[in-house]
Amino acid sequence: MKRPGSATRTPLLAPASGAGVDDRLGQVSDRVAYLSRVARTLSGALHTGRAVDLVLDLLTGAVADWAQVTLVEPRGYLVRARHDGGPTVEDRLSAGEVASASSLVRVLSTGVSDLVPLPSGGDPDDPDDPALRAAVPSAVVRADLAAVRPVDLLTIALTARGTTYGALSVARRGDSGYDESAVAFLEDVAHGVSVTIDTTRALADSRRVATVLSRDLAPPTLPALAGVRLASYYQVAVERDALGGDFYDVHGDDEDWTAVMGDVCGKGVEAAVLTGKVRQSVRTAALVDRDPAAVLGLANRVLIADGADTFVTAVCVRGRRDGSGLHLEVATAGHPAPIVVRGDGSVEQLDVSGTVLGLLPDTRYASARVRLLPGETCLLYTDGVPEAPGRRSRFGDDRLHEVLRATGACDVRAQVEGVAVAVSTHLRDRAHDDIALLALQATGR
Repeated sequence: MKRPGSATRTPLLAPASGAGVDDRLGQVSDRVAYLSRVARTLSGALHTGRAVDLVLDLLTGAVADWAQVTLVEPRGYLVRARHDGGPTVEDRLSAGEVASASSLVRVLSTGVSDLVPLPSGGDPDDPDDPALRAAVPSAVVRADLAAVRPVDLLTIALTARGTTYGALSVARRGDSGYDESAVAFLEDVAHGVSVTIDTTRALADSRRVATVLSRDLAPPTLPALAGVRLASYYQVAVERDALGGDFYDVHGDDEDWTAVMGDVCGKGVEAAVLTGKVRQSVRTAALVDRDPAAVLGLANRVLIADGADTFVTAVCVRGRRDGSGLHLEVATAGHPAPIVVRGDGSVEQLDVSGTVLGLLPDTRYASARVRLLPGETCLLYTDGVPEAPGRRSRFGDDRLHEVLRATGACDVRAQVEGVAVAVSTHLRDRAHDDIALLALQATGR
């Protein structure tokens, strides 16, 4: 293995002893400028891998002949390293592959910097040298470090928010060594590095949480049920948010099923988590009793018991096949009453109402009943539809009825699309609330 040429040494780590006052002042100035460059360079890093690569760029050549960043992972360690002028090497190690007596483990467990001299030994290019193996557990990284031996290896803990989550290792060729001033300077560098990498790791954790929430709390895929055709539309208030406060769900079997739609007072992840709780409460209640009034009553008690500091509007529908049509039972909790589109194109709004969920502990709900013949539709919607702002006025219930009369008794997907297009045209680019539509159409046998 060919040994790379030594980098031109900057005065950043030069020993202070024996230097003149001007040289020492110049070194202090250079170190301050370097720390400032580290902060500026790392300030825009949003991804952990990118931040680590920038750290290696900053260290190799300027203050070290070789550098390594080690990050603790749930099942071991991630290691990235580079020698001056060489490529980045990466390896993952299980916890069992790292000896408890190694320099790395000592630093991670104590948080105290550790300096290990690595002489060239019998074969300076032997990556399996015992002294080298004890200091650098990764075989891949050992081969990279062997290229610059003999070195003095300094390992510094990366600590943020009271936790040591990794380590920074730097090696200088030959007999350069590190005096106390150099160690203190590199510990200052490591402190700035640790804050940036910790921030990127926290961002990655947040992204993972958001992904899980988006998958588990996003509007579900509608099931296929005999005798009914379903269609939906969903648009959050802020496009960059994957989750909103409006929700809907349909579950059950061909003979007896439940549909629910609701609107949580609030936005973002907090509202989405509460929608998940309400959806789960409804699913649990429906296993015992699909009566919509009983379902909403249980959901109300759950919110009150949990001490939720917000309220939820909801509409719950129980559907059962009735000959060639559908028999629906409907209960609402502060939510807009559903609209029925009849076979002749006429439109009627159900006469049903109730108190919002999470407000009063002893609220009782009542159900209304309606029968749908084949081709007739029951439309559930959130208040984001009638309250959609326009140039002069809100969309309103009257305009919603007009759109439904214009579409008439057509396929349920066309009815939902007609309402969605009308609302979007009315809104244009104006800010709006979350919007949700769920339509239930009887199809006959």
